[in-house]
Amino acid sequence: MSSHPDEKSSAGYGNLIPVAWSILVMGISLAIVIVLYVWFGYLGPSFSEDVLMKQQTDLRERYDLPPQEVITDPEVLLTPPSMRGVNGENSSAT
Repeated sequence: MSSHPDEKSSAGYGNLIPVAWSILVMGISLAIVIVLYVWFGYLGPSFSEDVLMKQQTDLRERYDLPPQEVITDPEVLLTPPSMRGVNGENSSAT
């Protein structure tokens, strides 16, 4: 008989080392995401909207196009540009 009865049962924990490493990596990744979110904050759609308006303005100046009015009405912005001129009636009916 062995003097250490737990010696055989503790040998099975060697298979859990890769699991422990993967949990550690996931925890560190989650911590990095949280730190970046706190550092930069919530950018949201207003950031993208501002960048898009600046790009359009710069390109219109570069290619000598007339300036375009900035649409800020949320109802109009939710409508696709191809549907903004449609009155809701079928104008092609005979």
